Amino acid sequence: MRKALGLAAVAIATVLSGGTSLAADRYAGPVIDTHAHLRTSQTNGLTDAHPMGTAALRALDAAAGVQRSALIVMADKGDMPATRALNDALLAAVAADPDHFYPIASVHPADGDAALAELERLARLGVREIKLHPNSQQLDVADPAVARVTEKAGQLGMAVLFDSYNPLDTNQPGKLMMLSFQQPGTNFIFAHMGFTEFREFQSLATLRKLGRGGNVWLDVSAIASAYAGSPVAPELVWTLRRHGIDHVLFGSDWPVDSPAEALKAVRALGLTAAEEKLVLHDNVVKLLKLDKDR
Repeated sequence: MRKALGLAAVAIATVLSGGTSLAADRYAGPVIDTHAHLRTSQTNGLTDAHPMGTAALRALDAAAGVQRSALIVMADKGDMPATRALNDALLAAVAADPDHFYPIASVHPADGDAALAELERLARLGVREIKLHPNSQQLDVADPAVARVTEKAGQLGMAVLFDSYNPLDTNQPGKLMMLSFQQPGTNFIFAHMGFTEFREFQSLATLRKLGRGGNVWLDVSAIASAYAGSPVAPELVWTLRRHGIDHVLFGSDWPVDSPAEALKAVRALGLTAAEEKLVLHDNVVKLLKLDKDR
């Protein structure tokens, strides 16, 4: 009788978890957080409570078991000396702990040729990714100045991380996808996966059949925490799988979520151990060639 009850419990758990046993093995290897923000001054934090420097994040990573983390900065427009200083502060923070952190620098597309020159400088210094944020930087993804920056980044071997949710521009997912189609030589990462508009990116799965969309990665920072445990979570996972788990990246968006909170959310989605390994580690290593840092 006990054995029968035990088997019944496993069967029920399997059904409730979408066909995967809740006791199934989980990925327990190294984790890389691809989306965390660095505050270098009193003026560039995401919130007033955003700690300056890397000490707080380093401690949170240690507690959560995160072995490596990105550090992101975002440039303001119209002040290239400040942009260069911001990127230099980022590189200094990484240089102080290079086994743990890697840099995601920034320029503002409105700065034109000076922004392109800064990309060249950053590439010479080993930067492999930049951040553009339509909301914080007040830019339109369809602006030709944005396309100049992303094309240059691709030529220099840099990936481009975009915040992909703008509540004031419902056309933004389409603009981002069009930009990625027009520039197949640039790798694009769409942070937060469009958030409430994540369904728009399901179309990438169809376009990949036509040879397009393979240069787009979806970053599940913020969105995993928002939807884990919700009625929408299965559709979110379905969309990720349709897009291709090999093009999905883990991020905390710290200080929005702590690394531990973000990891808990991703693990609550019910991905397989093999899928978690890709999302939490392997995909970003392949995309940015992080193994060459070792």
